[in-house]
Amino acid sequence: MKMKPFVMLMLLCFSLSFQSCWFLNPEDDDIILTQVEDYYEPVIMQRSNFENTTSLQSTPEVIVNSGKIYVKDNYIFVNERNKGFHIINNTDPSNPQNIAFLNVLGSSDLTIKGESIYVNNATDLLALTLDPQNGTMEITKRVPNAFPQLRSPFGAYFYGIQENEIIVDWTINENN
Repeated sequence: MKMKPFVMLMLLCFSLSFQSCWFLNPEDDDIILTQVEDYYEPVIMQRSNFENTTSLQSTPEVIVNSGKIYVKDNYIFVNERNKGFHIINNTDPSNPQNIAFLNVLGSSDLTIKGESIYVNNATDLLALTLDPQNGTMEITKRVPNAFPQLRSPFGAYFYGIQENEIIVDWTINENN
């Protein structure tokens, strides 16, 4: 007999949880359904051009669309989503200096082990050595197609690309 009030309470809660679904009127909704993915277009490069885009730029760039941050010794690496990494000299933490930019298209993450930097370059994995003070960078190894093609900002894949094409970024299509 003690279960009866509990069962009644559960049934009441259960029925109230579905109340919002019963009397739906589509005209009352203010939500306009669209295909969000249609607003983004992939930026596509031929593999032959893509593999020659990674470089160390001695002129720093302004941080616009930052991603992950990585600290190694006296350097801070700040990801510029799908563009590369800002290299900041943090020898004097009260006055960090943005000293260079590592161009790596389609990048979002890196890790450092010893003297090697490992970074995603859209679909490829790169191992490189870097000396930002002297302005030198060398790709020591490239592993092609280690990662899937970049997804749109809303998570959709784009399947209309050829075998030797790489998606390096997504841009807003203002024609829709």
